[in-house]
Amino acid sequence: MVLQDMADAGPRFTFSILGTDICTDVLATARCGVYTKEMSAAVPADMAKRYIMPARNPARREVRIAPEQRRLVRFEHLNLMDPWYPVDQDIDVIFCRNVLIYFDKPTQNAVLEKLSGHLRPGGYLFVGHSESMAAGARVGLKQVHSTVFQA
Repeated sequence: MVLQDMADAGPRFTFSILGTDICTDVLATARCGVYTKEMSAAVPADMAKRYIMPARNPARREVRIAPEQRRLVRFEHLNLMDPWYPVDQDIDVIFCRNVLIYFDKPTQNAVLEKLSGHLRPGGYLFVGHSESMAAGARVGLKQVHSTVFQA
């Protein structure tokens, strides 16, 4: 929603979003773009008016992301343990939050190396607060904030 507002404000700004997961059920749910009304409570009212549709049946207490917005996001299966990732090599921003904590250090380093290889020069990798990124320097990333690294 924020990116769409930015694109609407300036004709030279374009974007695409790729969401990934290993679980195909999670991906199917994400593609639907349906959330509980409570989950959408933090969305500012002006954005909600433009980008969120209430359920036809108010008893369901659900909302759906507008079709125009859903078309801007692609969801694909991705296993971080795979030897290569079938995604672009020039990504501006990668969010890998609260995933690395489930891997041992060598696997964390391997995943970080693969992810950093998909960032364009100057691109950013965001990790979770509970994840240590001391390995960031080993894969050529510069720490710019506690959970933000730059290629």
